[in-house]
Amino acid sequence: MSDANDFLVFRKTLSGLKPADESAEEALRKIAINSVVAIKLKRPRNLGHHRKFFALLKIVFENQELYKSEQALLAAIKIATGHCVPLVLADGTKAFVPSSISFASMDQAEFEAFWEKVVSLVCTKIIPNLRREDLEAEILTMVS
Repeated sequence: MSDANDFLVFRKTLSGLKPADESAEEALRKIAINSVVAIKLKRPRNLGHHRKFFALLKIVFENQELYKSEQALLAAIKIATGHCVPLVLADGTKAFVPSSISFASMDQAEFEAFWEKVVSLVCTKIIPNLRREDLEAEILTMVS
């Protein structure tokens, strides 16, 4: 049987969930007929959406002067959208540690919610009055 940490991929069809690759097929074969199993549903991240995000980051970085690197901008965006862990240092100073947006740490639904917060932040605070449609059109030209 697969390790509990294995990530198996299935595809939804009209007749139910079907293995999407050999690992999932093998794991399914090892389960006895009429066995009850628990499955945690998680939509894998869309690589195209991930690419769109980093195109957005590049566009924003090139059109601002506050942040000296894309990494600093990314950290600031994560903190501004609440995608971080707040903590208090020994001297009482409040700080924030940006959380990961890796494929392992966020599924597609979580990434979509993060994306919406980021686009709103960009269009209202980082590049005020930027129209969402204009931003998305520029992103599409970069990833196409």
